[in-house]
Amino acid sequence: MISRTSKAVEPQLYVYVDIRGEAVLAGMLALDDEGEQGFFAQFQYAQSYIDDPRAFALDPLNLPLTDARRTFQTESRYETLGAIFDAAPDAWGRNVMRVDRDGADVREDEVLLKGRGMGVGALFFSASVLTPNMRRVYRLPETSEIDTLAGLLADIDNGVKPKGLYRDLLGSSWDIGGARPKTIVRDDAGEMWIAKFPRARDSYDRQRVEFANLTMAREIGMTVPEVRLIDTPLGAVLMTRRFDRVQLASVAGDEPVVARRHFLSGAALISPSPRIGKRELDSARGRATFSYARLADVVRRISSHPVKDLQELYARMVLNVAVHNTDDHLKNVGFLKDETGFSYRLSPLFDVVTQEGSSKHYLHLGISGRESTFENALSEYRRFGLRTETAAQAIVDRVKKVVTQRRDYYAQARMPQQEIDRVEAALSAWRR
Repeated sequence: MISRTSKAVEPQLYVYVDIRGEAVLAGMLALDDEGEQGFFAQFQYAQSYIDDPRAFALDPLNLPLTDARRTFQTESRYETLGAIFDAAPDAWGRNVMRVDRDGADVREDEVLLKGRGMGVGALFFSASVLTPNMRRVYRLPETSEIDTLAGLLADIDNGVKPKGLYRDLLGSSWDIGGARPKTIVRDDAGEMWIAKFPRARDSYDRQRVEFANLTMAREIGMTVPEVRLIDTPLGAVLMTRRFDRVQLASVAGDEPVVARRHFLSGAALISPSPRIGKRELDSARGRATFSYARLADVVRRISSHPVKDLQELYARMVLNVAVHNTDDHLKNVGFLKDETGFSYRLSPLFDVVTQEGSSKHYLHLGISGRESTFENALSEYRRFGLRTETAAQAIVDRVKKVVTQRRDYYAQARMPQQEIDRVEAALSAWRR
């Protein structure tokens, strides 16, 4: 039994990690999110995992793989145990669950268990011990069902509870991060995609904008997942191929095994204190925690190719300025574990959406804090391993050269002129 200051907390969940398609028990997670004391979680590695030669630290910075007697605890989903809660449903998934329960809140242990192992990364949860090769197979919606899914998610977004078979169809949406309507679908080849859906109250088509921004990022030379657009009667759906899943070779005619790749968000690795609120973002403590420079420090510590990842992180920061993606919080930066070894690489780029109504970035860029200007992005280039201003300027120029042609990319994404003009009005860095 593990204990909280004033009450005992029984271990509730088994935390599993997928290692080459095998369910391996990593440890036990205790949760308490009821009562006046608020959220509390505590994790211990399993001795069997400590002894397993394949084992790796679930977070090399905050959850070192040392002793099964050691406990790690937190009062926040982002501090210390962020690696575990990266695999948990985010705002959209929790909204789906609340609608499914007629508006009632769902306890954190239920949130984790309702997920179907479709969350980001290699971790998943169980209320009981699994056999090593136990794989729970759930039906995923097909790409051919996108039109139906668009209507269902629009209903849920408006608080309408799905019924019958439709409820099961949306089960795969419970695990997905972010706040906007989305779900997981499978294509004809069996590959998994994250499908992002429109909202009626959007002032412009965010899916088409993100498609254009990611296309520009690929042209710049960044690592970008495969993306597609599918038209529905309710608007465009952005399809992003999952980069945290890999199909292993099948044996003797068996179905291919889909293995999970371990993923860590920037929030998990930086482990921000819950006592730093949004009002403190521009304080000394906020700047030290929520900045691209802090992410650069993480790259130096865990990347197997830090020079390349630092340059790409810098280019991504400049791109966010160029397309005015000010929603650049720590969970929108990720790292994938190398398939062999114990180090990480910056994950493919995701969630690059032009934002309206926000003049500052979430993360600090340079000496002018969160100001969205190219000059600010250039001001602390040495923090990214760039030795000269000329090297930094070359990256800025490469980004600007592509984004200068943005109207062509918007047109390729089939954005109407009225929406292009609205997006253009949000790009403040180009008017300075």
